[in-house]
Amino acid sequence: MRVTSLIPVICMLLVGCPAPKQAPPPQPLNTPDPLPVQQARAYDETVTGLFVSLVDFEDAPDGPKGHSQVEQFSIAPSDKRGSRKFVVNITRTGAGAMEATLGPGAKLKFASPDIHDFTGYTLLTMAIYSEALRDDLQVTLMSERGSWTSGRTLVTPGWNNVLIDIQRLANIPNFSTASVREIHIAFADAVGDVVFNLDDIMLIDNRRTIKPTPPGLILRKSGLDYELTAPGRKKPIALSQSRDGLWRLGSDMSVLRLSSNEEKLTGGKEDLAVMGSRKIGRVEVLEHNKLRLRLANTWYFPTRAGEWASLAIRQVRWEHTIYADGSWITNVELNNAGGKEIRQVGLFLNEQAAWDDGDTDKERIVSNFIGPVARWNYMFASPQVNRNKALAQYIRPGRIRMQMGRRDFLPPGDVNTDRFDESRGCYGLGANQAGHCRFTFLPPQTGIRNAVFHITGPWGKTVSVNAAGMALRGTTRLDDGSVLFVLPGVVNTPKRIEVTGKPKPRRVEED
Repeated sequence: MRVTSLIPVICMLLVGCPAPKQAPPPQPLNTPDPLPVQQARAYDETVTGLFVSLVDFEDAPDGPKGHSQVEQFSIAPSDKRGSRKFVVNITRTGAGAMEATLGPGAKLKFASPDIHDFTGYTLLTMAIYSEALRDDLQVTLMSERGSWTSGRTLVTPGWNNVLIDIQRLANIPNFSTASVREIHIAFADAVGDVVFNLDDIMLIDNRRTIKPTPPGLILRKSGLDYELTAPGRKKPIALSQSRDGLWRLGSDMSVLRLSSNEEKLTGGKEDLAVMGSRKIGRVEVLEHNKLRLRLANTWYFPTRAGEWASLAIRQVRWEHTIYADGSWITNVELNNAGGKEIRQVGLFLNEQAAWDDGDTDKERIVSNFIGPVARWNYMFASPQVNRNKALAQYIRPGRIRMQMGRRDFLPPGDVNTDRFDESRGCYGLGANQAGHCRFTFLPPQTGIRNAVFHITGPWGKTVSVNAAGMALRGTTRLDDGSVLFVLPGVVNTPKRIEVTGKPKPRRVEED
């Protein structure tokens, strides 16, 4: 595929958005499948349509060939071992990419000949292919006034979309986002040669509102950070990356304290020292639809430099589920496998919460932590409803009497086998192979408000939900084919619910 090499190419996919500073008009292309279209499909953050390519390793129409872009890269310092070459066997988009080899202490230096003003953009992105799992990738930007180096970035086997938040450079002394001359790529802890592929260095303006979301709940993304406006809460909640590389909810973040001694654990500042000084964070939007929003915020703590044995060890994972009525469920999972002994764990919250063991409190202290793995679930009530009643609903969610479906199925976050998933604040059931699930919902004596149900397939495209003889129209189909629906209002009496649909056709394996 061909584009104008090294000349900014803007793919305007979203009408009405202001173009970033120095963004030129779209360039005419003579191919039915231009590279900007491939890039828009390959990289999620290009959804706004506001992006410009710095390097793509593709042939320009009637101009330089893709391999000539390799010459804009060099190995530094000059006395360090390294190489770079044009390749066509492993590319992220288009027909070409670059393979680089860096020896210990070496870095790959890119000197952009055209674009130096990064203002008006929110992200610098690059596609990096690695055979190994590493946690020591660092990107340095050199400006006329000074330099800036990113924190350590996680690189997993295969292609990675490495994202650098340009907005965080605006207030750094002695750095100018309007005059970025060089980009350096290095692996800080390399003790041997590191081989990787590079493709598609781009600037992106990714500022947008993520849709759909529940009514009254607004999720915005800018750079690598998020801002959440939730029903009944006076101010937006920021989910932003701290200097140590971990994302936190600002003053709304629950405080986690981990201790390796037996002294009495009390509230105060966060304490993660027992996990070590090496850390990397990651945020994922797990689900967003008209009924709920689910976010995952994971803190990784590598046990050694350079390469990890597994992503499954040494981490704290926060999963947040927020519903249309403003109720907020948090699932915290601690995995300290292979780490220093933790004797006490403390979770300190900003407000009263209902916990999955039936307690209501603003804190949870485990003074005899056995580990190395543990999980806690708690729920904040919406400010718009009666707090005591809402917390009681979470603690006493009612019962399910199954008539048809998978009797052996329990939702993953069900802590007491009652088919209520405390980690997500909903009931979870499974349909049988014929595509049927029939059950009776028995609410608690005090009733229950806006009960949410998550029913797994296997289903084809059409699924019907009937509650007490009436069809429910507000069902939501999730990416895995399961369905999500709510019984609106307060339910005080048993409700018979039936979920039906054509089973998803089975794939017949050939001999």
